Amino acid sequence: MQLDKTRIAIRERSFPDILDLSLHVIRRHAAPLAVAFVAGAVPFAALNQWLLADFLQDFDIDNAPSGWYFYWLLVLIVWEAPLAAAPITLYLGQALFSEQPSAARLGKELWASLPQLIFFQVVIRALLSVFFLFWPVIYWGWPYLNEIILLERNPWRKRGLYGTSTATRSNNMHNRNRGELFSRWMGSLLIGAAIIAAIWAASWYLRLQLAYKLNFDQPMYTIYLPAALWLSLGYFAVVRFLSYLDLRIRTEGWEVELIMRAEGARLTRQLT
Repeated sequence: MQLDKTRIAIRERSFPDILDLSLHVIRRHAAPLAVAFVAGAVPFAALNQWLLADFLQDFDIDNAPSGWYFYWLLVLIVWEAPLAAAPITLYLGQALFSEQPSAARLGKELWASLPQLIFFQVVIRALLSVFFLFWPVIYWGWPYLNEIILLERNPWRKRGLYGTSTATRSNNMHNRNRGELFSRWMGSLLIGAAIIAAIWAASWYLRLQLAYKLNFDQPMYTIYLPAALWLSLGYFAVVRFLSYLDLRIRTEGWEVELIMRAEGARLTRQLT
């Protein structure tokens, strides 16, 4: 692995550029990203189907499910999104530097990060996900917490004079970029809503053409709507990873750090 030979050019990008680059990354790594997405999202989608079954017992084909069904569907997906996106994030972290990412290494890194993922992204996030008013804290307050946990792997507590903990690292990274994070969050909301609506409408039109089903029946709410939500989140997992890299480049000079570390590694090999 050569730190200064990345598969994605390390430079500053605008948010529209990142959205466009995400599509190219998905096209270039379609098969492994699809496997990572299925491994992360499908178990949670099946769990949600089971948990929300009671809300659909009295479902009338001529009416939409109750508002509580949509509310709890969103709450569950907001809560589950970091764990579902973890395989995608870890794969992209490897693919950035390596032509052949390792599934064994991915599983090992996920296992090593699991305690902090459970604490920050399951326990604490569960308390915030239930209340709609706290969702901005999740998506604006610390949008790159997953990347910090999975890719940087800081310890629980600060070690040494120059060490840092996961919580401190997250606060330092996010607090000084609030304006940038807010604008990207608002843009992601609008674009995400458009993507979800487009996928859902396309699935309805496809059913109409293939099965001549005009009504928004139960599968439209229990299969196609969750699928649209998960596919949108899968796309934004790639967007978030690239935005995390961009933020590090803008605020930390990460591209210079990679060059220096690569040169240090070469000198070490020469001396030994």
